[in-house]
Amino acid sequence: MAGRKFKIAFSTIGTVQFATYLKLVFTYKVYPRYYWRCFIAGLISVISEPFRWLELGIYSGKLSKVPMPKSPVFIIGHWRSGTTYLHNAIAQDKQFAFINTYHSVFTNQFFVSRWLFKPLMKLLLPEKRPADNVLLGLELPQEEGIALSNMNSLGFYNFFYFPKDWKSFYMQYINGEGSSSAQLKAYGKRYKRLIAQALLEYDRKEFVSKFPPNTGYIKHILQLFPDAKFIYTYRNPMMVFHSTVHFFEATHEALKLQPFEKPDFEEMVFELYEMLIKDYEDQKNLIPKEHLVEIRYEDFQKDPIQGLREIYLSLGLDGFEAALPEFTKYVNSQKKFEKAKHHFDPEEVDRIRERLGFAFDLYGYPAEVREEV
Repeated sequence: MAGRKFKIAFSTIGTVQFATYLKLVFTYKVYPRYYWRCFIAGLISVISEPFRWLELGIYSGKLSKVPMPKSPVFIIGHWRSGTTYLHNAIAQDKQFAFINTYHSVFTNQFFVSRWLFKPLMKLLLPEKRPADNVLLGLELPQEEGIALSNMNSLGFYNFFYFPKDWKSFYMQYINGEGSSSAQLKAYGKRYKRLIAQALLEYDRKEFVSKFPPNTGYIKHILQLFPDAKFIYTYRNPMMVFHSTVHFFEATHEALKLQPFEKPDFEEMVFELYEMLIKDYEDQKNLIPKEHLVEIRYEDFQKDPIQGLREIYLSLGLDGFEAALPEFTKYVNSQKKFEKAKHHFDPEEVDRIRERLGFAFDLYGYPAEVREEV
């Protein structure tokens, strides 16, 4: 993999408020080999507390007055299905605010502490993502997962710290069956605050989201934003499985507080894929037809500009022609992108096909491997 090794100075659990940090580490088991990592994260959380309170005092009133977008755009789909490429592309349209990488980590003190933490994060941030060669940068679009988990809310991305408990996080913060109505209401309130931060930061009125777990969270999003619009992207399940295992394994290495090995990640991805796609299929009929577009990643990759044009037309989004020069510039910049290579042995192909056969049939992909990247 190109770029520096994905190794950071502390687990991002350290940017939660200290009370939440304590609740997490005492609720879920931290293993001895990760005690030092856990201690450093706790120290960062303590240091961050004054900034968090300052942020609340200065910005709570301002954020409460930020108008929410009527029809925010939610990019959904399983991890490694092309959601990042699509998010980065649409974010070139200057009407849209989005969560950036710095915002995603230092959500609780986003405005008041950037003078201190932003230079440090820039120094420590790897050049590329752990599982591929996608560039990382503090100002680049990022998904909301870490931010939502760190806003005093036990969101799904706490599974990066406590992977052995991923199913309980799924039941709470993806399909919501493990959460009370009060917990879901609090989670939604924090989601809106996060969006308000982005709108205020960029001084824009529209918002584009990318968060794969929202694929199974549609009914709850529609309670927050009844006119939300969705872009669902899907890809060959063979590639999605292989790439997601690698992505989770590499990312967890820098964040986890529990041991979790490759066989554990493989089983988790098998189960998570089935659960997420099932929840999506069960809920997508709740979305008005004119507010949902489904795209095949392989088709979008062949002609991204035409794909963006069709998305804007299907969802009734304004501004395509105005943003076309920026779209074109971004797409051209990706032509030299060095993609990760995936190689499969026959036994692995058979195993993936057996476990994820429903998805091959659902999306019309052949059993054999025809794609290397």
